[in-house]
Amino acid sequence: MQASHNAPLVSVTVLNYNYAGFLPHCLDTILQQSFRDFEVILINDCSTDNSLEVIKPYLRDSRVRLIDHKQNKGFVASLIEGMQESRGKYLSVISADDWVVSPQAFARQVEVLEQHPQVVMAFSAYGLYADEQTLSFVSRAAASSYVRSGRDVFADFLLNGYPQHSGTMIRKSAYEAIGGYDPTLRWSLDAQMWLGLCHFGDIAYIDEMLYAYRRHPSSMSKDPTALRNAIHELFRIFDWTFSLMPEEERRQKQWLYRKARQRALISFAADAVFSGNLQLGWRFYRVGLQVSPWETLLQKGSLAIALRALLGAKLYDKLFRRAQQVNAKHAAVSV
Repeated sequence: MQASHNAPLVSVTVLNYNYAGFLPHCLDTILQQSFRDFEVILINDCSTDNSLEVIKPYLRDSRVRLIDHKQNKGFVASLIEGMQESRGKYLSVISADDWVVSPQAFARQVEVLEQHPQVVMAFSAYGLYADEQTLSFVSRAAASSYVRSGRDVFADFLLNGYPQHSGTMIRKSAYEAIGGYDPTLRWSLDAQMWLGLCHFGDIAYIDEMLYAYRRHPSSMSKDPTALRNAIHELFRIFDWTFSLMPEEERRQKQWLYRKARQRALISFAADAVFSGNLQLGWRFYRVGLQVSPWETLLQKGSLAIALRALLGAKLYDKLFRRAQQVNAKHAAVSV
């Protein structure tokens, strides 16, 4: 599967800032892909560790191009620069602390994109890792692979969460059609891109763990202001993406708009509480209350958080399973 032109078919931006210890594994898994027609735009954002020493041997591979910042520009500016420097028909971004699990990853995504010209984005299941050997769990967006209308996937993303940034492959023409990444955003670039792309074509999901995401402690846990800003950014993105809908459809989807805002207000709190970190969960919940008190309080998610915190994991899970069994019986009777 090779391109017939001089430019590579795929451009992969690797963003690095002080990740010298992680960078070799990331680059090795990229360069060992079975699909070969790609370029790597490696952006070193003025690292203060020995990243340049680690990078030097990889420059022997003609597919690797280094952009070495003399001043730190930050994640957003580096990401946008990588997109601007990319020559490929398809674009991907991989953080230097993440990596590619499958040597067939690029091939699988390119195959889908080539076979379905209307697909603007191809993403996959991914593994959450504490380190390179310790897999916490596999995050799957669906029970099987699919190619679906972006408008349908739009609702899934709003209600269930977005793909991880590393490894998602997008069609460059679609990236340009939505105007690229918004440089005024800080925390929610992924949401802006994935939700925006849903309005410009179909979305492909590959139900295989193609990529690995290295889990770090959340910086937001130390800075409630960051979480507050992230929620406000999401609200801006919701307003923008819903404005892309025809007016009649937008009126019909007001329920989805409300659900998306509610989820944004409590999702961080819910993740913390259901992970067993009650103190962090309540800290995050207070941020939601500060942003929009009634939207935070008057939703089912708040009740679930409170019950999980008060009852503990075992009792809550037992009651949850019991409720599922009762609902299943009622559904069977109604049929």
